[in-house]
Parts: sequence; C-alpha cells; structure tokens
Amino acid sequence: MRTILQLASASPRRKQILENLKLRFEVHPVDADESLDPALNSHPALYIAQRKAKQAHAQHRGKWILTCDTVVETENTNGPVYLGKARNRNEAQSMLEALSGRKHLVRTGHCLVTPEGQFHTALPETRVQFRELDDRLLDWYLDSNEWTDKAGAYGIQDQGALLIESIEGDYLNVVGLSLIALYGLCKEAGINLLDFTKDLNR
Repeated sequence: MRTILQLASASPRRKQILENLKLRFEVHPVDADESLDPALNSHPALYIAQRKAKQAHAQHRGKWILTCDTVVETENTNGPVYLGKARNRNEAQSMLEALSGRKHLVRTGHCLVTPEGQFHTALPETRVQFRELDDRLLDWYLDSNEWTDKAGAYGIQDQGALLIESIEGDYLNVVGLSLIALYGLCKEAGINLLDFTKDLNR
C-alpha cells in the first residue's frame, strides 16, 4: 500500500503545488484558530501551523499530515508587524499601501506530522520587494478580488505578480508551500518525499 499525505489546508494553491509533483495526497482542511497570540514566543506562522497540525492529527491519527500557514511581516519602530488575511477591501487597501515601495518578509510555517504523532517544523522566509503602487494599479488589483484569503492581501502567482519588483529566496514559499522545506522535513522525519508519488520507482 502506497503512502498518502494528508494536506490539512483548503488552499487551492497548496493543492496545485502537490498536484504538480504528482504526489498521492488527500485534502482534509481543518478550521483552526488563526488569531495571533502575543503570549507565544514563536513566530505566528509557525504556531498557527502547529495549531492546525494538532487538530488535524486528532482527527486523522496514524496518517502523514502536512499543515502550513503564511504570514507577511513588515516592521515599524515598535518591531515586527504581522499581516494576515484582509477581512474586507478597506483592510486590503491599507495592507497594500503599507507594502508599497517597501521590502517585507514572507514566512510560511510548515508542520509535518508522522503517523506516530511526531511533529517536524520549518519556517522558511523570502524577502519581497513591492513596487510603488499608483492609484490605478492599486484599484485594478483590489477590483480583481484576488486579495481575498491571502496573507498581506496579495498573491504572487497570478495578477499580484504585477505588484512585485523582486524577490530574494524561495518563490513557492510566498505562494504558501515551500517544496524545499517539505523535502527537508520528510528527510528529517525518515521518509523520502518521493514515497508519496503516484508512480513510485524503487
């Protein structure tokens, strides 16, 4: 019986990344709390991914499970500012205006759970330079509604690519699932990522 990965995410982008590798996986989203907790010392992208993983593991014991959470991070004089998903157009506009012409970090927390319940985590980061957004470009993107359900109110892979001037690091990490991180987590957990492929040649 071949190994199946449980993707505990409703993100179509993460699903597409795994499909592109022709992996054998199932999608079982969890409705975990994604709110920030100032009492926790770890990065929010990481502890939210772990929160999702604990919930998914409770529902699917004995399975390989992958969870992810992406957070956009800027800075002000008081330290880091974390941007999650915009709740409405006005909030999306405020986020995009804050990113305009500036560099920011995108961190995606990854958590791979083994069938035995061991948790392996990674938090890769990518630095993104936004171009200066004039009113026409900003309104065009807001009108697209592509900003919905995306950290920092933008997606790099579609129309949002026009907002980007340059990136330093892993592109797929900005999309929401780093294959570099996933490959490393599988190795750490004692499995090869290719063990999840549909056409397994040993």
